Amino acid sequence: MKRAEKISGHKNRRKGFSLLEVMVAMAILATVLVVLLENHGMSIRISLRARQASVAANLARDLMTEIELDGFPDVGSEAGDFNESYPGLYPGYTWEREVNESVFADYIREVTVRVHYPVDGNQRGIELLNLIGAKDIEEQELAGLGGGELSGKSPGERALMGAMGRSSENDGDKE
Repeated sequence: MKRAEKISGHKNRRKGFSLLEVMVAMAILATVLVVLLENHGMSIRISLRARQASVAANLARDLMTEIELDGFPDVGSEAGDFNESYPGLYPGYTWEREVNESVFADYIREVTVRVHYPVDGNQRGIELLNLIGAKDIEEQELAGLGGGELSGKSPGERALMGAMGRSSENDGDKE
């Protein structure tokens, strides 16, 4: 009986994969690996960009803190890089600082800090805006609150009152 089974081929089949099945499995595996590697590379690039943006935000906060600690800032603008503060650590990172009078009051300054950084050959940036007020008498005198009928008025109020030819003290005296 064993001899008859061998002749008919029922028990003599080899168990395993054919060459075609192995080739299809390898093609599927290669496709999946390419997709996984591409996703991994993309996540590394996104992580690098997020790190650069985070570094820029921290540097901008650092600059803003320095301005706040220095006291009431003078109106004007400055620019530079971080080589003096952090030699060799942040190549390509630059900063701008702009201080303007506030439209709210003379004793408030509008401070804008911008940090620019390179990403994939392009410049990106982050911007912080803060209002810094005069804290003591000296800073208020620096801001021009020392006297005069228009002192203490915002630039917008002064311009409006100057155009009308009167100050707020004369508002009730109109005939």
